[in-house]
Amino acid sequence: MTKVVVTESTDSYQDRTAEEKITHWRTDNDYKRLTLYTNHPVSGEEMYWEFDKHSTDELLTQESDGLFSIESDQLDYIKDLWEVKIWDKEILYYQGNTLFKVPTETDIPAEWLGECKIIAKETGMWDEVYVNKELVKIDYQIGCTGPEGEEVDALITKINSKFSNQPDFKAKPFNIVGKYYDNHTIRPPYSSNNTITFYEMYYEKAAYSNLLATYKVPVHSYSFRWWYGKKYDLDSSKEYLKVVIVGNETTDNYQTNPDSFIARPPLPVCYDHYFAKIYDINGVEADEYDVFFTSTPNIMKKYCEKYSLEFPLPDNKMQSTVWNFGLVYDKNTLAIKQVKAYIKIPQTPANWLI
Repeated sequence: MTKVVVTESTDSYQDRTAEEKITHWRTDNDYKRLTLYTNHPVSGEEMYWEFDKHSTDELLTQESDGLFSIESDQLDYIKDLWEVKIWDKEILYYQGNTLFKVPTETDIPAEWLGECKIIAKETGMWDEVYVNKELVKIDYQIGCTGPEGEEVDALITKINSKFSNQPDFKAKPFNIVGKYYDNHTIRPPYSSNNTITFYEMYYEKAAYSNLLATYKVPVHSYSFRWWYGKKYDLDSSKEYLKVVIVGNETTDNYQTNPDSFIARPPLPVCYDHYFAKIYDINGVEADEYDVFFTSTPNIMKKYCEKYSLEFPLPDNKMQSTVWNFGLVYDKNTLAIKQVKAYIKIPQTPANWLI
């Protein structure tokens, strides 16, 4: 463990040098108060922190030479935890934001209102998916119009020309269809990038239970998110079901739930993690899982450097509205195969101005 020596500063916080801003303390009512600086993850504004007496005593260690120190990993964790909390709140839940809104019964079925806290603010938007600093996939909402709407229609036509007895893909304006680009190696079990994704949003729960039975999915008392995916491999003419599982006690506590526990690699500091598994029509589970979560580009960059992973975002996308990250990993070895970043794009940005 690396330790950072904490020095005293009597200067006003706005007058401190760059070196003093790393870690320092000041005497306050006869006790040492830990203070530090960080940057707001959205605005970039410099933020000044002061800790109370209890927190200071918990975090600082007095060394044998009388100096005070803090573990660098602990310091980084404190900053990252605050950063991801702010990112989650402002990107997803701040009610003036441009990405999401709180749903009402006019937006989604009543059976989802208690579980689904936010939805896309517009029906005409899409996600750009980045891997290894390249755009590898686009997921369009059905409500898109213009060229994007034409792309939606073309993708649906491709599915219906290859597969029979398909649902009405446009039944809900928030449904999604997506395409892969051919600039990367697609993950198994898909045979090629000529694979189309369909996500049904805010599905009818009873109908979904039947779908799980059709694909012979072991449910293990899981709670499921408010969407699921169908994957259409046009080259192999195979369909796959992608189930999206809430991360909670059932998936996270091996001691109490060994049968439903989902192993995963170490995660960065993050919020709201959840999992995805892929099945073919015979109930055969794919060898790779997904785990998704909310974190910040800066935290993810440090995470990728720590574990020698390819960071997904190009430099010019670091300040974009990244609302989700994902890891594709081997379910047996937990080796991470792919790191993904999802950026939400509005079709009509003018409508998003506050």
